[in-house]
Amino acid sequence: MASHTVVQHEYFAQIHSKPVMEDGNALVLLQPQGIEVLKYSRAAFCHAVQGKFGCTTQIHNVEDHAASSFSHSKAPIVPEIKYSKQLSKSLTLSVWKDDLTTHKANAVVNAANEYLSHGAGLALALSHAGGPTIKKCSEDIIKQMGKVPTGQAVQTPAGNLPCKMIIHAVGPCLSTNATNAELMEASDLLGETIWNILRIVDYENLQSVAIPAISSGLFNFPLQKCAEIIVHTVKKFSKKRNPRASYLEVRLVNNDDPSVQQMQRACGEILGSSDQIMPNQGNAPTQSPVSSLNLGNVTLHLKKGAIEDETTDVIVNTIGADLDLSKGQVSAALLRKAGWKIQEELRRTNHGYVFEGAVIPTGGHNLNCKAVYHTVCVPKSFAGNKANKILQAVVTHCLTMVTSKSGSSISFPALGTGNLGLQKDEVAQIMTTAVVEFSKNYTGSKIKIFFVIFPKDTLTLKAFEKAMASTNTRLQTFQSSSSTNGKSSSVHDIPCIELLALSPEAIREAKRWCCYMLHLSSDKCPVKIYNNHIVHLSQEDHVKLMSLQFTFNVIITEFFKEGKGGIIINGDPVGVSCAAFEVEAMLCQVQEDFAWREEEDMQGDLEYMYVADNSGQRQETERMSNGSYQKTSINLDDKTVKERMRNFGKCGLRIVKMEEIENYALKQIFQLKSKRIQSKPRHLYQCVKAQFCDLICRVGFQREYAPPEEQKYGAGIYFTSELDKARSLWADNGEEYIYFIEADVLTGKEKLGSAELIVPPPIGEDPLVRYDSVTSGSGIHIIFNGQQAYPKYLITCSK
Repeated sequence: MASHTVVQHEYFAQIHSKPVMEDGNALVLLQPQGIEVLKYSRAAFCHAVQGKFGCTTQIHNVEDHAASSFSHSKAPIVPEIKYSKQLSKSLTLSVWKDDLTTHKANAVVNAANEYLSHGAGLALALSHAGGPTIKKCSEDIIKQMGKVPTGQAVQTPAGNLPCKMIIHAVGPCLSTNATNAELMEASDLLGETIWNILRIVDYENLQSVAIPAISSGLFNFPLQKCAEIIVHTVKKFSKKRNPRASYLEVRLVNNDDPSVQQMQRACGEILGSSDQIMPNQGNAPTQSPVSSLNLGNVTLHLKKGAIEDETTDVIVNTIGADLDLSKGQVSAALLRKAGWKIQEELRRTNHGYVFEGAVIPTGGHNLNCKAVYHTVCVPKSFAGNKANKILQAVVTHCLTMVTSKSGSSISFPALGTGNLGLQKDEVAQIMTTAVVEFSKNYTGSKIKIFFVIFPKDTLTLKAFEKAMASTNTRLQTFQSSSSTNGKSSSVHDIPCIELLALSPEAIREAKRWCCYMLHLSSDKCPVKIYNNHIVHLSQEDHVKLMSLQFTFNVIITEFFKEGKGGIIINGDPVGVSCAAFEVEAMLCQVQEDFAWREEEDMQGDLEYMYVADNSGQRQETERMSNGSYQKTSINLDDKTVKERMRNFGKCGLRIVKMEEIENYALKQIFQLKSKRIQSKPRHLYQCVKAQFCDLICRVGFQREYAPPEEQKYGAGIYFTSELDKARSLWADNGEEYIYFIEADVLTGKEKLGSAELIVPPPIGEDPLVRYDSVTSGSGIHIIFNGQQAYPKYLITCSK
């Protein structure tokens, strides 16, 4: 017990003994207990630190035993095409190295057994990645038709996988000492399996299918012969296929080098050499041999290819204000492949004037992507130097949008080098700079960015090569300088955590939490996690909570009382820490999903809300994207801030940072709400945890973000007019700093509140006519609709 206490004191001392580094990072040295915890909860820990404090973490010299449900222990495979051959006018065969759980094609083939049990190997990986839908649909098939015979194939929805469907193909299974007769029989069955896969693909009119080396793994079929049978069968199928059939690409996709090499060898021997040299290029995001930049969680690749063939999450297009996709080479190429429905969607969702720099998302339709971002840039001849600024803003906006939707990849053409008349060199420099600047502030999950240059456009390619080469030189010079200053030498052989963020306050807060949670002592257990987002946990999340109890030998209890909810974890300190990181990561994901839904609702509100003039006629309101918000630091020496600082000082608080919040979408909704309530807003305060500061800046006030200790006056969103009352209403949560949001709040017509209220009480007999808010009568105000408040300032205070 005493040793645990000493360790805690030592670790809390680190927070104050070692300053935050100038480049926005700090180290947490690990003791044996912390090392043991991170062996089993590494990914969940990183996810939780990111979600709670906006800090990126790098863990040095600690093994990953990958018990975490958030674990991504294997390094992601960069999709790489190795061979491509056109067998007919409408069918191409290609060989890829990629992970089938992330490969983007219309259909992915699973090497299944007769009972579709998906218990091991590729089947387990696909089932786990795709979610419970795959398991349920597979069970339904078995119930209806019994086991699937060897050589046959069936299809199910793809669940969470990035494809339209999974084709479950039952290949032959051999013993380890199979006879020649057994091998010949199995060979016929394997050919039949591949043929049936292709029949389903044709019947469903799919454009691409990814097939692994079926039967070669757990089913013991010789890999070399497997590859030859698959290639022969595809060749035979291409000859007998209807010449008028739609275009199809058959991809032989495996993630291990032996399988990829055998598929490539078989294709070369049976079909001849590849149609084109394959240094690493093709119809997917691949690391270009020309150039790439590693920018922390952002990787920028330059590649040759056709933008319409990209398989990233998002493809970027450039259009004019008239939204005509038939104009411009890139836009027209995307239209040809996507089909006219993409033009219809673009015009249907956007009416009237489209402002310069707008980014308009649509679905991918027949493209191999989830979405297309149509960007509205302006010609150089019309806007002059302003065109350059708009281009950089557009690139940044696209990156912000894709990362806010948890996208992992995005492809850009060379924007503006065509009809817009921008010089190739300046476009290359502007786009590269935009990515580098974005990477400096980005702390989310890893994302791949691709600049895709048409192969014949050698001048543009050279311009981008030059821009990226010069950028790479600057980055290497900076890294070399940092290394010689000794900033990174300490992480080479010592188990430690490196925390990275823009805000020193965020790093200190994260460091304090990490030190505490990684080195719990018995007297600090159980751990209680407060987060009202437990009300949004799904059935699958609750099943995960149950499994965590067995995995880490702990007891997990949920609670919700007097408006405050959370989870209690009890058990051995190491197990409690591991489970706590898993729970925190789960809740961070739930709160992020909740925020996404709020953003969608906000855009819906802006679409349908309007203001009527005195005659009752509808007035058009300017609609702006909520792709991002801005926080601007305010100089604390400014005279207008001095009085505010004195007020905080009277309450024993010292302002260390004050930021003005600018969120255009929230402001529009608030202004529209103020037209209805028609009252002067009050300037009120809310005290929040570090975890919810940016969420409030992003989507406004929610009941889940700052519940008070007691909801005496109703289950709403609480504010106070006085700072000292705020400190008593929201108890100290153990964080190093205290965070206040100063807001404009539309209280309108008020009435004294009471604990049972979930909406304001009615004014009279009509239950539809209600008060706008309730009050304690002594400086506490409660609204029940977050649109009645707009966050103006985020104020960080030390105690």
